[in-house]
Amino acid sequence: MEILLQGNQLVVAFIFFTICFLQPILLPFPEAATVGAGGAVLGSFPAASISFVGTLSGIMVAYFIAKFGGQKLIKKWVKEKHIKQYERYVARNEISILLILFIIPILPDEIICFGAGISGVSFKKFLLIAGVAKLITSFSLAYSVDFAQSLALNNTQLSFLVIVILGIVMLTSCISKKMLLKRNN
Repeated sequence: MEILLQGNQLVVAFIFFTICFLQPILLPFPEAATVGAGGAVLGSFPAASISFVGTLSGIMVAYFIAKFGGQKLIKKWVKEKHIKQYERYVARNEISILLILFIIPILPDEIICFGAGISGVSFKKFLLIAGVAKLITSFSLAYSVDFAQSLALNNTQLSFLVIVILGIVMLTSCISKKMLLKRNN
């Protein structure tokens, strides 16, 4: 299998790019799994670079789909007052909220992109936030394969590390939810 992959690196890179591009639009695969797999197959730097460009391209397409086509459909399903409330909340805190949502896997990217597209977040600001967030996640996820291999942890140590990381993610999620609740009240 390794020989097949090495002989077709360009094809593998194109398939990986396509998956990364489609992920924020319609694929329900977690970014951590696809970028980690890309890092294992292509190497950390190529996977991080391809993931960044592919995902950011898909994020832009998802934003414009919502911006120009989704608003009419969303207004049929969601009450106008809820859309206005979301827009007011995001307008006050859009940079921090979008950055947190993109970096911490609370919501899939497609929901964030579609929400930003219909809420009136400017494209320039959205692209800057998404670019910074995806730069962080693409490189950290792609290099996590190298990091995990360099640690050479046994199963107990690896389990403990995973538990600590999950605890940090859950704690961060709880803190952001409490902050959201306080701001809404």
